[in-house]
Amino acid sequence: MNDPSSQTLRSSHGVPVAWHVRSDVGRVRSNNEDAWGARWLPDGSLLLVVCDGMGGHEAGEVASNLAVEVISNVILHSDTTTPQAALYEALIAANQAIVDESRNAGRRGMGTTAIVALVRGREVYAGLVGDSRMYHVRRGNVALRTVDHTRVQSLVDRGEIRREDAREHPDAGMLTRALGHARMSNGLSLVPEVFAEAIHLEDGDAIVLSSDGMHDLIEDWEVAATIAGETPDRAAEALVDLALDRGGHDNCTVALLTIGERASAYDASFSEPMLPSEGAVDVDMDGPTVDESRRGERLVVQEVPAKKRDDQLLLMALVAGIFLLAVSVALMTGIWFMYAREGAP
Repeated sequence: MNDPSSQTLRSSHGVPVAWHVRSDVGRVRSNNEDAWGARWLPDGSLLLVVCDGMGGHEAGEVASNLAVEVISNVILHSDTTTPQAALYEALIAANQAIVDESRNAGRRGMGTTAIVALVRGREVYAGLVGDSRMYHVRRGNVALRTVDHTRVQSLVDRGEIRREDAREHPDAGMLTRALGHARMSNGLSLVPEVFAEAIHLEDGDAIVLSSDGMHDLIEDWEVAATIAGETPDRAAEALVDLALDRGGHDNCTVALLTIGERASAYDASFSEPMLPSEGAVDVDMDGPTVDESRRGERLVVQEVPAKKRDDQLLLMALVAGIFLLAVSVALMTGIWFMYAREGAP
C-alpha cells in the first residue's frame, strides 16, 4: 500500500515533486498508533495520508492502519467527478469501516484522526478529521492550513481562551470529530472537512502533514525555519528529531512534500500576503511574529451537503414528535387510572 518512505524527484502532472515520511514511536509509548500512506495514482497524482489512532490495547493502531488502507483504496478506485468528492467519499468509508471493526471486534472507543492530501501537480486537495494538521511553507513563511477538530479550538474560536494558551488547557487533545466515532460532539452524524478549493503551490513550496506528536512540541515558525532551504528527507527527519529532543511524549509522524527537489530558502524580502490561515505566522531573523491582521481568518471548507443537512433536521423533528406523543399518552393514561381508582366502590 505504501511506496518507499522517501522519493526524490518524480513528475506529478508535469510538475517535479519530492517527498519523505518519517514515523517514530517517541520516547514514552511502547507502540506506534500513527499510520501513514503514500501512493502514486494511475493519473500521476500522489496521495499522502497521516492518521493518529486512539483507543488503547492496540485498538488505535488497528484504527489508523485501517483508515489509511480504506482511504487509499477508495480514492484509487473512485469514479467521482471531483477530487473533493473522492476525498469526502474516502473519509466517510473509512469512518464506517472503523465503526464496523469496533463493533465486530469489541474494541469500544477505537478511532483515529486523518489528514489527507491529494497532490495533482501544483494543486493540493485536502480533507481532515481530527487534530492532525497541514502546514504550507513558502519562502520561510508558514500558514497553518487546517483548523483542529478539538474542544480547545472551539474555545479559541469563541474567544474564551487565547490561542497561545491552548496547549496547556486541561482539555487539550479532546477531539470533537474522529473517524470511528459515528457522531460529532454536537450530536450530528460525522461530517469530514474537505477543502472547497485546491491549494496552489509555487516552485519551492512545501506541504507538511503531521500528527500531534510533532506540532504539540514545535511552534509553527519553527516548522518553517526547519524546512527552509532543505530537501524533504532532511527537513522531515529534523522535525521528528526536534520533537524527540523535547521529550517525544507521543508517537510522531511527518510527511513532507516539496515542489522541486528542496524547499525555498528563507526570503527576508518576501512581502506577498500569506494565504488564509488560522493565525498565519511569518518568520524573521528575530523569531516568530504573528500577523494580527490575518488572525482568525478561516480557510473556506466544504459545508454539510444540503440534502444531508435537511435529512438530519427531518430525523430530529420526527424523533422529537414521537417522544412528545409518548409522553402525552403516558400522561393521559395516568390521569385515567387516577380517576378510575377514585370512582371505584
